[in-house]
Amino acid sequence: MQSRRKFLKLGAGAAIGGLAVASLPKTAAAHPSDETAWDETVDVIVIGSGFAGLSAALNAKRKKLGSILVLEKMQVIGGNSAINGGWFAVPKNPIQLSQGILDDSPEELVNDQMIAGRGMANKEILTKVANRALDAYQMCIDAGVEFRKDFNIQVGGHNKARAIRTKHGTGGDITTKLYEAGRREGVEYRLQHYIEDFVRVGDKIEGVVVRRGYRFPDQGTGELVRIKANKAVICASGGFARDMKLRAVVDPSLDPTLDCTNHLGATGEVMLSAAANGALPIHLNMIQTGHWGSPDEGGFGWSNALLSIGWHEGISVSVLSGKRYMDERTDRLTASTAIMNNRYSDGSPAYPLVFFNYNDHPDDDRVVRALRDEMAWKVDSLEQLASKFNVPLDALKKTVKEYNEHVAQGTDPDFGRKMDTAKVLKAPFVVSRIWPKVHYCMGGLKTDADGRVLDARTMSPIKNFYAAGEVTGGVHGQTRLSSCSCLETLTMGFIISEAIKANA
Repeated sequence: MQSRRKFLKLGAGAAIGGLAVASLPKTAAAHPSDETAWDETVDVIVIGSGFAGLSAALNAKRKKLGSILVLEKMQVIGGNSAINGGWFAVPKNPIQLSQGILDDSPEELVNDQMIAGRGMANKEILTKVANRALDAYQMCIDAGVEFRKDFNIQVGGHNKARAIRTKHGTGGDITTKLYEAGRREGVEYRLQHYIEDFVRVGDKIEGVVVRRGYRFPDQGTGELVRIKANKAVICASGGFARDMKLRAVVDPSLDPTLDCTNHLGATGEVMLSAAANGALPIHLNMIQTGHWGSPDEGGFGWSNALLSIGWHEGISVSVLSGKRYMDERTDRLTASTAIMNNRYSDGSPAYPLVFFNYNDHPDDDRVVRALRDEMAWKVDSLEQLASKFNVPLDALKKTVKEYNEHVAQGTDPDFGRKMDTAKVLKAPFVVSRIWPKVHYCMGGLKTDADGRVLDARTMSPIKNFYAAGEVTGGVHGQTRLSSCSCLETLTMGFIISEAIKANA
């Protein structure tokens, strides 16, 4: 029996993440199997409306799993997915094939991911995800998502060009279209619904306790109701990068002054409630930073888009030495570590610079926006660059001269960078400062390859309970490659809906 006392005990166990425990509705003391204990019953509850939640809901509906209800705590649809960069890794995508890249495969993508994961990634899950990449791509196309024409590039840590990007360079291009598709097909979405707790009976999650009418971030708003799920509860609530208390607990080494790319609602209380109900959390101390962050803008910003030029065509130099200090196209963990090694003697950040040729992109929206918002600057010479940012001029000139020679030779003897997209540097330049930002939680709820959440006590799946996206852990290991979050979250919608169908 799931009593009121039990609910409060479980809620208190989640308080470490800043989750406030509130009084439960009068029906909470009733036996959960008694239909009078529930305020409402649906077939599938999806928690969260980012890529993972939207894909899971749409695919569940298409699998004819009955009534599908998406609960979003914020006032808008999309979560972090709506503000991400819109990058999507798809082996064998049509643009890649039109570029003559015919030897890519899901297996090659997984191999790149396993290398980035440093021995901690889950090959079974990554393989299952990679094999459904084209399905997820087609789902987006069918929903009306537009991708940039002829745009497919090789991003950090990948061995081939397989990353496409949405037309406007934002995940909102995908979230809006999947939401609209779900609405057309009968998925119900409710905003301002905060998950207070799960209702677990034995080895099964039967439903959720929801704060309806919640107004972020006020825990005292709304009213508590209980919603039963006949077939499944799918947790797609995202990460906890904005929960400073939890971040400090799980990774005390993480610099608390680092900015964060996530929206303010990325606070992880749903994951903690699931853990209090027996779900197994893993890898919580593995918090990824985005190496493309700019100290000259807050949050996600334009730097991610601008650096999609800089990392490929330009170079990054230390303001301390005027020299390059890393392979500009390496994975996020390696790059972030190298960037944050640039510090003054007092330990304060010595923000490195990234620059590339202005005349190659004068009308590019990424450049226009960055210059407009002053998170990048146009400089007419290396002398002006060195003066503006206090860089040793002679060392800078030598670095650029050697780099241009390496571009001509097509090799990088200093750092082993792949030089196929590198360009000889010629003034004027677009230059920006960089510093990592907290970006992605590698840890979360442990699932099997079908998205079933595992019980910490039995290591077997909790019945009716699934999870997808950043709320999960143990998928990517120590670092996730760029463009693979969109891939994972969208494909898991197919995988989980099929698992629910099989179970049902």
